[in-house]
Amino acid sequence: MNQPPDIEHSDLPEYKAGYACIDGELMPAAEATVSIFDHSFLYGDGVFESIVCRHGRPFALGPHLDRLWASCAYLRIEPPFSQDEIKAQIAELLARSELTEGYVRVVVSRGEGYPVSDPRKATKPTVVISVQAAPAVVRPPGVGVKLVIASTRRIPPICLEPRVKSNNYLNHIVAKLEALAAGGDDALLLDLDGNVAELPVANIFALHGSELSTPPAKGILAGITRRTVIELLQEDHVAGDAMVVERVMTPYDLFTAQEVFVVGTGTGVAHVESIDGRVVGDGTIGRLTARIAAAYERVLDQQVVMEALEEKTR
Repeated sequence: MNQPPDIEHSDLPEYKAGYACIDGELMPAAEATVSIFDHSFLYGDGVFESIVCRHGRPFALGPHLDRLWASCAYLRIEPPFSQDEIKAQIAELLARSELTEGYVRVVVSRGEGYPVSDPRKATKPTVVISVQAAPAVVRPPGVGVKLVIASTRRIPPICLEPRVKSNNYLNHIVAKLEALAAGGDDALLLDLDGNVAELPVANIFALHGSELSTPPAKGILAGITRRTVIELLQEDHVAGDAMVVERVMTPYDLFTAQEVFVVGTGTGVAHVESIDGRVVGDGTIGRLTARIAAAYERVLDQQVVMEALEEKTR
């Protein structure tokens, strides 16, 4: 990549600070642009991944890029770079932005083309990589998430494969608009049968006695944070006597739970304070949720350190 110019803007909003990478070229984020004829801008025709960074390194980068490549394959988009090239671009972008804690976002669009929905009109995919030093919403310590069950239902797999992390998030945004209008923090989407699916950008767990339930992967975007948490729960010192089970759940299972928590890249592990105004437990973080949250933070720190050591010994 070419050496980018130094950033001279002092009055930029935080989300525009630092650098971005457009099709392999590093540049100040505030000056990065994508064509108005890009099919992702016009039709949401593209895919993306958001990745947590610790100590200047992305967490679970391999699994994230594998999912990105699978999403591209589903949409028949051929990434113009290899995974190794994307990894190198991310590393250079993080170093140049001097980001130690935050998030990386990788977007692959079908690219620029005639403004019609025919995918054959866009033949050169666009790759955008950006970084953020902090999430959009910072929740004060001890404050839980207030969920509202949205009337908007999760798009079923028969209409769109949920494992594809596409740039079209209107289904989730409409649900979140409902939740915000009702005084909640986030929305809970149900499927067409009224079963619990997921949040717009997070997965959900509920504790009953020693059983910790989460909706089955079919019909949701089963996140990488969700997978990490399930792996943690297989360790006795984290789960105690709790056993994680993937099963069909309804709102009843959440209303009657002792603890409910949500997990996601931007969310981390966060306890749910209430659902439709019904307080979960006593409204504070439960003991199991607190253990899982602490264990997840340790994994973020330990994995990036281990990966750095492995690279030094190669």
